[in-house]
Amino acid sequence: MSMNRPWVLYVTSDLPDEGSVYRFALQRLGTAIRERGIQVVQAITCEDGLVIARGSASYSAVAIDWDLGETAKMSEAPALAIIRAVREKSVRVPIFLFSRNARTPDLPLSVIREVREYVNLAGETPDFFAKRLQFAIDDYHAGMLPPYFKALKKLTEEGTYQWDAPGHMGGAAYLKHPAGAEFHEFFGENIMRADIGISNVELGSWLDIEGPPAESQRMAARVFGADWTFYVLAGSSASNRIVAQASIAKDDMVVIDRNCHKSLDHAMILCGARPVYFQPSRNGYGMIGLIPPKRFTKEHIRGLIADSPLSKDATSKEPVHAVVTNPTYDGLLYNVDRVTELLAASVPRVHFDEAWYAYGKFHPIYKHRYAMGVPHDMKDRPTVFSVQSTHKMLPAFSMASYIHVSNSKRGEMAWSPIKEAFMMHGTTSPFYPLIASLDIASAMMDEPSGPTLLRETLSYAVDFRAAVAAVAKRFEEEGEWFFSLFQPDRVNIKGKKVAFYDAPREVLASDPKCWTLHPGEAWHGLPDEVVADDFCMLDPSKVTILCPGTDARGKLSKQGIPGAILSKFLDARRQEIARTGDYTVLVLFSVGTTQGKWGTLLETLLAFKRLYDRNASLEEALPDLMRAYPQRYAGMTLPQLCEEMHKAMSDLNLQAMANQAGEALSEQVVTPAAAYQRLIHNDTEEVRLADLPGRVAALMIVPYPPGIPVLMPGERVDPKGGPILRFLEAVEKYGKQFPGFGREVQNVHPDANGDMWARVLVEQRAPAKAPKTVARKR
Repeated sequence: MSMNRPWVLYVTSDLPDEGSVYRFALQRLGTAIRERGIQVVQAITCEDGLVIARGSASYSAVAIDWDLGETAKMSEAPALAIIRAVREKSVRVPIFLFSRNARTPDLPLSVIREVREYVNLAGETPDFFAKRLQFAIDDYHAGMLPPYFKALKKLTEEGTYQWDAPGHMGGAAYLKHPAGAEFHEFFGENIMRADIGISNVELGSWLDIEGPPAESQRMAARVFGADWTFYVLAGSSASNRIVAQASIAKDDMVVIDRNCHKSLDHAMILCGARPVYFQPSRNGYGMIGLIPPKRFTKEHIRGLIADSPLSKDATSKEPVHAVVTNPTYDGLLYNVDRVTELLAASVPRVHFDEAWYAYGKFHPIYKHRYAMGVPHDMKDRPTVFSVQSTHKMLPAFSMASYIHVSNSKRGEMAWSPIKEAFMMHGTTSPFYPLIASLDIASAMMDEPSGPTLLRETLSYAVDFRAAVAAVAKRFEEEGEWFFSLFQPDRVNIKGKKVAFYDAPREVLASDPKCWTLHPGEAWHGLPDEVVADDFCMLDPSKVTILCPGTDARGKLSKQGIPGAILSKFLDARRQEIARTGDYTVLVLFSVGTTQGKWGTLLETLLAFKRLYDRNASLEEALPDLMRAYPQRYAGMTLPQLCEEMHKAMSDLNLQAMANQAGEALSEQVVTPAAAYQRLIHNDTEEVRLADLPGRVAALMIVPYPPGIPVLMPGERVDPKGGPILRFLEAVEKYGKQFPGFGREVQNVHPDANGDMWARVLVEQRAPAKAPKTVARKR
């Protein structure tokens, strides 16, 4: 919305007759309004008015014609539909009701509650009402913007000369060079003017959390249900490090989800912590499941610590902190209340990495499954942290992140440590538009717009899911193949099992029972212990496309389409996906998703099928691949590549080996912090995979897929090789066979020949013993 050019939505069902006094009054009113620089957009039917009210958020006021028509008046139902559509976006947009003879007491109470003013055109002059409208719009604009963006916008629009850094001085420097001028033109002047130094007192201090930043973070804490919220400008990687460094001291024992982001390993290094790991479950698709509930129990955690060599000289054998990733990267959600209750027996603080899940509070389908919703009256409740990548799923710029803190007496987090950790990982030169984007995201997720955005997001996700399921069913009836989705085939609706594509959309988008996993269901392939008692739920906004080739139990079929090939095809069609597995592709539905976007994705899946079915050449289907590796893939068709790659994956048993490698427990030799000290003192070396058995990893080794570390710094590879080495050797062989499709393994690097190398600690050899001195006989 532009405050400089406001516009009013005027909805009427029937204009007065040409030449009538009421038609003349409306024309004079329109003239008076436009003379004040206010535009009027007229909808001549209730249906048009409803479409605009739902589709736009940029109107500054709404005027509804109640009975100006000569032949009919607007009924209560369509008027209320328009009012509700407006209120779903904002409770503050002024709504006016136009009438020529109705009195306020005659209006329905449901309408009176929402209307700012009732206007009888015969009672006031057009100019007077135009003034009232201008006042209402100004009042609305004054309170519409959240505190930080409001202050930044005001300062920028005042045209202040900046004599502080940054050196481009509001973009002026860029205009002195052709490349700079192009840069300025591309991004626009406003973002240049908003990139200012920290000397502007009107904007307070983000690093010291004073002024507008503090006000905005208090607003965000209220919106997200936290005691404190911190705006972090280096993504959730920094947020994880801040939380850990504020909560964990050197040599403390910590329990961490093995399905963790690498930033948490970095956090353990910075803290000097002694970690032990929760092992998650997996299914046959290679998807990472939840940690079974029994592994959160006090008995299991005590066993982990007792069995770890790192606990022998720890400060205490009692863990101080636990970390859980929620949801998993494949969109599986915990019952967070239950997880916290189980962990409360062992730790005073629980840290949920909710990087891909900043929206849990804003839809009832996620009740009991987000960190800031953990009940405050829980027995022995720990302090709960939530780290959220605001930029991933909410409307914020990249690198924008939240830390939410919900304190408890038992694990009370003092302000000073977390504030100091925040400053350690912050900067004295913040990018102010980044802070403003966090401010705007917080405001947009406030009532009522946040829940509205989530309802829309889930409705789009459900529509896409149902559409794919329906198309797949039609192809199945014709004896043809198509992609499917990771979701139940049938859902329970009022006690009856209904095919997913036939289920009412509104039920699928609102009832968590449709997405709760249960034991014995073939579609998910997860262990019964993980899905019992409503412990696990699939997030409907995380959509995993399943390619032919395997099932949820890992049973491979004769033919298959590897996920990497579909992913490369989508990339060629300029559709970037979130995650690729052996036979899976993950796409995310966020608050920015549109109906047209998911419609295009469905059409792209159909386009792949058409090319596959007519045996299209790779030159047609994947031209970029052919240009990069013309000799390797010369003369091949799309089905031939799929068949050859599927056979190689089957022969190498990649799926099963990935699961086995992820479940292998390696000996902990030194802490991650100690391994890092060896790294910076140049006490490490690189070795080929063949030389890896028995060596201690210097860096975390993470293969994608599935994205779980198979080795953490300080852990020893099985001297006999074991499943980890066998899996890495299979990945190496696969990469050599299919250039352009090599699997990423973080901290393992192929050389020019495709041989893979990993960095390990230099072996500590005992010094050679001096030869014994033998006394000569005389």
